[in-house]
Amino acid sequence: MHCSVGANLQAGVERSRRLRAIRQDLARHVDTTGDPDLFQLLTQFMCGYCDIDLRDTFGLGHGRLIARHGGAQTRQRWIPRLLAGELAGIAVTEPHGGSRPAETQTCAVAGPDGTWKVTGRKSWISRLTEAAVFVLFFRTPDGGLAAAAVDATQPGLHRQPIPPTGLAGWTWGVLDLDEVKIRQEDVLHGDGMLLLREHFAGYRPLVTATALGGAAAVFDAVTARLSARQAAGDLHRLRDSALITLGRTHVQLATALLGAVTASYLAEGGHPAAELWGAATKAHGIDTANSATAELALLLGASGFRADCRTAKTRRDLGGLLYADGIHDSLYRTAGKQHTATKDSAGDVTAVPAPRDRPASVAMTA
Repeated sequence: MHCSVGANLQAGVERSRRLRAIRQDLARHVDTTGDPDLFQLLTQFMCGYCDIDLRDTFGLGHGRLIARHGGAQTRQRWIPRLLAGELAGIAVTEPHGGSRPAETQTCAVAGPDGTWKVTGRKSWISRLTEAAVFVLFFRTPDGGLAAAAVDATQPGLHRQPIPPTGLAGWTWGVLDLDEVKIRQEDVLHGDGMLLLREHFAGYRPLVTATALGGAAAVFDAVTARLSARQAAGDLHRLRDSALITLGRTHVQLATALLGAVTASYLAEGGHPAAELWGAATKAHGIDTANSATAELALLLGASGFRADCRTAKTRRDLGGLLYADGIHDSLYRTAGKQHTATKDSAGDVTAVPAPRDRPASVAMTA
């Protein structure tokens, strides 16, 4: 099976197929769900180094919500499939409120058979056509925020793909729900807002590491190019400005990765500062990766701006990560809010609960 996903392979059905084939093939040989989060984070760094589209190559991804908070039936149904290489999507963002879950308007009404019927619109959803299951956030009939594992083949799900400029390995766009049936056993255990905050405290460091891996690959490509030109005599000497750029970006990428490592460590241990670190280091890491690659690309000259250049693709993907999993300004705001919380406002900044047992230790059978 040919699974190359180089920069010259355009986004579309074939690229998506190859990415899924890579994930499924690796799932037969590698299982990182039982490893420490630090190992998974560094694995994601290496995935990003190869291609940011490989960000979903290992692990459960958003399926960790199902592994940690799903009932026995739900875990038995979905975790083996996700471990075998299928994908989980997450449906939080809505057109009116961005990624602010407190403003969720997708809502459920009680059905006559004890099920709920959910109607609403979710926007900017990744893995739109590839996901086997969506972790859907919605309002329950009594107004609370909840999450449920929804089979992607359920009647009432309608997709509208929208071509993105970056992160185009998976389809992206609008997910409409028209009275989609949810059984009580599909609903994840716990308050939806707390589940979301706990999950992203651990998920965002993985995204950050992937982005920094992509930027590190650009760094290596630039240094190799400059060294080769110097060895060939095309450059008599490297300008001081180029050397300064290389020295500065190396330290920036390394320190941003150390921040992501710290955030991952705090999230794994359920530390009270986990959400702050996850939000702030994701915003800082993505900003750093974007600014570093923009500077580095100039050192490649015109060749760095070819459409089939891997550096150009990486820059498009990194631009997408300024919006995915939280716009960077809103993440900085979250961190600032945590820093300025007082006893009087403590009710407005609720501590994130400690994660449950690792996914690998969750019983996969009823």
